[in-house]
Amino acid sequence: MKNKKFIVLAISYGHEANACLMVGGEITAYAAEERFTKKKCQMGYPKHAINFCLKYAKLKPNDIDKIAIVSKNTYMEQSIVNRIDSFSIKDFLSEQYDYWYPKIYEGKKVDYLEVFKKKININQDFDFKKYLKIRKKIKSKHDYVKFFISLRTDTVAKHLKIKDRKKIIHVDHEKGHQYYALYASPKEFRKKTLILTNEGMGDRSNLTVSIVKDGHLKEVFSSTQNKMGTLYKFITLLLGMKPSQHEFKVMGLAPYASNYETKRAYDAAFKNLFKVRGYEILLNKKPKDFYFDFKNKLMHCRFDGIAGALQKITEETLVQWIKNCTTKSKINSVIISGGVAQNIKAAIPIINSKYIKKFYINPSSGDSTLSVGGCYYLSSLNNKKNIQNLNNIYLGPEYNKEFILKKIKSFTSKNKNFYVREIKNNNILVNLLSNGKVLGRFDGRMELGQRALGNRSIIADPRNQDIVRIINSKIKFRDFWMPFTPTILDKYQKKYLINKKNISCPFMTIAFETTNLFQKSAPATIHPADKTTRPQILQKIHNVKYYKLVEDFGKKTGVYCLLNTSLNLHGYPMVCSPDEAIFTLKNSQLDGLIINNYLILRK
Repeated sequence: MKNKKFIVLAISYGHEANACLMVGGEITAYAAEERFTKKKCQMGYPKHAINFCLKYAKLKPNDIDKIAIVSKNTYMEQSIVNRIDSFSIKDFLSEQYDYWYPKIYEGKKVDYLEVFKKKININQDFDFKKYLKIRKKIKSKHDYVKFFISLRTDTVAKHLKIKDRKKIIHVDHEKGHQYYALYASPKEFRKKTLILTNEGMGDRSNLTVSIVKDGHLKEVFSSTQNKMGTLYKFITLLLGMKPSQHEFKVMGLAPYASNYETKRAYDAAFKNLFKVRGYEILLNKKPKDFYFDFKNKLMHCRFDGIAGALQKITEETLVQWIKNCTTKSKINSVIISGGVAQNIKAAIPIINSKYIKKFYINPSSGDSTLSVGGCYYLSSLNNKKNIQNLNNIYLGPEYNKEFILKKIKSFTSKNKNFYVREIKNNNILVNLLSNGKVLGRFDGRMELGQRALGNRSIIADPRNQDIVRIINSKIKFRDFWMPFTPTILDKYQKKYLINKKNISCPFMTIAFETTNLFQKSAPATIHPADKTTRPQILQKIHNVKYYKLVEDFGKKTGVYCLLNTSLNLHGYPMVCSPDEAIFTLKNSQLDGLIINNYLILRK
């Protein structure tokens, strides 16, 4: 028993409810609940994801030493109505007009669950009847949080048949982000680094500053006054898109705005909104709320100008904040985590700042990786020396040859307009891609997080600008202004990207300006308005098979890059299983589907 490995299971209820398993300091399995339920951004208890993690590692619940539930007081009533995954834009607007407006502007007492009684999901994993019976008797927020924590503990104990409830520990939301930032980044960042978290809402803050020295993390500042994430969320809604989901669309729209329209919106609503003081981000003048107040201020402004101005204030504030943090701490190595860290465009001025020497953003740095951070945090309390950095992000389900062959044969026997070929080398794939065909690629284990990184991807020729229209009209149905992204081989990044500080970006987390060569070579993967791109800079060690495909495509075409976007239909999460991959092929106009060592093609 002396050599028994310390086993941690961590779960998160929030956006993209997720679960992660760590064995002996190494992340073994991870999945988001949405990949099993097929409800995009699924909230609630990640039961299917937990089951997958344990099954993959061939472990039983009794084998687990500690269980972390990350986040204590967030997503309580929201999870009861499955707000993020079930609300339409109409519902989000109702939230403003029927809940927040009466509460803030009319001083009325409003019951959230009464407003959304038709949206309540009574099939909760916790004792919902007990919750309804007691919730109105609880007077203080502290007692409400305590009660909700007990319900969630009951859920885990019941599901996993855990008798010793002391095994189940609730971990601060902030620690999930901080420890994910520390251990999911390259090992060099453990020596001396600033870890910054910036988001809409946590358990006790929405902004933290921590200093890492020789692997030890110490939080030195936290604040609840930062409203950057809140602002971006509500402007997203004001522009007619879903908050907590479509902020990336607003970011993609911003570069299209003219300087004139950007200035109009900026002067009307955002100029001097924030002030940065030391480690803190504050509001100069707090608006009464973040929807109606800005709606009134921006009512005469164009949609693109609003997006441009919002991105402008975001970048300005982040650059000033990071300047202050690096100057005050005298540390120029920075990792940023939390929801605001997912603003990839803001990374460009941050990296270009003279105050930054080293910079990193982990894959899916928002709430979808809180469970990974929870594993790292609990394991660090047990034995820091054993912890391995997150070098592998292919942590989801995979399927064996026999299972895949069975699914392929079942599909092609019923659908005569498809046929299957075995892939003996990449020649057939390279020829199809270079001739304008669009292929799905389903291979090996599923990626962690929201970005397709080769194993659950749609791939195409980046040289063909028209491929963007083809993919959008036939498969993805994305907003016309949103660009696609590239997978670039690491040894060609200097030819394609402007990256003077050699910032590492293996997982599509940072945008870069591009060289003239790349703009000519891979126009389908560049933002048309500002010529930036968000690359997966692929290292062979991360995905040997996919690397070889991109390399072989480069040998034929001279362009060592592929267009890479997620394998899914519009409105669906990224595919998880062979059945879903085949469903996507059948219900789209994909030309073919690579499924491990087989290729399904249309006749």
